[in-house]
Amino acid sequence: MSNFDTLLTNININNIYPSPEIDEKPTHDHNRCHAYMIFRYSVAKECKRIGEFNVLLIARATNHLWKNSTTQEKSEYINLAQRVKSH
Repeated sequence: MSNFDTLLTNININNIYPSPEIDEKPTHDHNRCHAYMIFRYSVAKECKRIGEFNVLLIARATNHLWKNSTTQEKSEYINLAQRVKSH
């Protein structure tokens, strides 16, 4: 899979929103953990699930999806990042 539009079509948004409860830590440094980083982790996990491993396409998809996320969708990731930081 190498087409950006095909990638966006194949991504299951339900696996990204709402923000998942993550059992794996997206970063070892909790102070550097922020909403976009967790979102990027979720998008990458979904991309790998559908067989896309191209880092540039995953980054582009992450950026596109974040920019088109609603305030509510972003706030779920912001809240998750705050919970991760507090641990």
